[in-house]
Amino acid sequence: MASNSPRLFKVAGINIQLHWTFILLLLFALIYSVFIGILLFVVLVLLFLCVFLHELSHSITAKHNKIPVQKIILYPLGGGSVIDMDNISPQMELKISLAGPVSSFLMAFVFGMLVIFIPGGIVKYIVQLLFVLNLLLAVSNILPWFPLDGGRVLRSYLQKKNSFLKATIKTVKVSNFITVAFILFTIVFVGMESYSLIYKEIVIFFEVFIAIFLYGGAQAELQSAYIKEYTSDISAFKLMDKNYIYADKETPVGELYYKIMKKHTTTVISKDGSNYYVLSRLPLSSSYKTTDSILSTPISRFSVQIPAIASDSKLYTAMEKMQTYETNIVAVTKKGSLAGFISRQHLESFIALHMSKSKSSYAQKA
Repeated sequence: MASNSPRLFKVAGINIQLHWTFILLLLFALIYSVFIGILLFVVLVLLFLCVFLHELSHSITAKHNKIPVQKIILYPLGGGSVIDMDNISPQMELKISLAGPVSSFLMAFVFGMLVIFIPGGIVKYIVQLLFVLNLLLAVSNILPWFPLDGGRVLRSYLQKKNSFLKATIKTVKVSNFITVAFILFTIVFVGMESYSLIYKEIVIFFEVFIAIFLYGGAQAELQSAYIKEYTSDISAFKLMDKNYIYADKETPVGELYYKIMKKHTTTVISKDGSNYYVLSRLPLSSSYKTTDSILSTPISRFSVQIPAIASDSKLYTAMEKMQTYETNIVAVTKKGSLAGFISRQHLESFIALHMSKSKSSYAQKA
């Protein structure tokens, strides 16, 4: 359940994390700094700052509209605000998506004006870089290019006359075209210019890296859209598992032994206020002085919070919650009380089988 992106700090209750791709680029820049100087590393650090402010605007817009924001993950080209998009209208998605490019354009304008008045020197050079980076960030995010903001803006617009799936398919086609054009432009640009071999290698590596990253993001959006379409008639109630143990959060670990043996399940769910928790992996006895100290410890010590959905929610809502909260289990409630749970393994297996059956049925009808 842990994130693959290291946490940096927290702003307004939002965790800020750095994606491994950004870390990889920083390491790459440090290595190449030996050959070309520190400039590339400085540019990436400034890019980090611009991406952070760009992404923060998405999160602030969402929180202003009372939409939960879990965290911000910073990527090389825009980042991602992990927002609970359950039941968000296309109009609201459009509003949140536009917040990033608008903020980047505004910052580019401010830094552009400052350049005019700042005298020459290192400060002016840094401000010029901030102007260029914010401008590039804004322009790249208004292109209809999944999974960047422009792709979401186009999909929101297309949803006025199309279903979510059709709008996503059309947007992905446009996005793939831009990706191919982007690669071809890079090849032509590098071939025509008389730059050094090292510089050309850097440009090609960086551009191809971006293209692969964006293509993968577009395919992930398409897969999610298909899942949403093919499971739209299935509720969480039909798939929830009722074989669990409900225990008070202060229950000692030792008291669960016989309950676990009797019910043949290790899924232990507790509640604290309106939040649900699941018993995570217990530590080895060697980490405690005695086995008795483990058995007398309340389960809340070893439990992690999990999201909850209503039993009449669509099945894909469970998948979205798992992705948003980075968890492998979702609690299912009915009339405010715990009714069961859905595990990621069970959900993914069911979706794979259901989609295969659905596609086969559609093919036979065609």
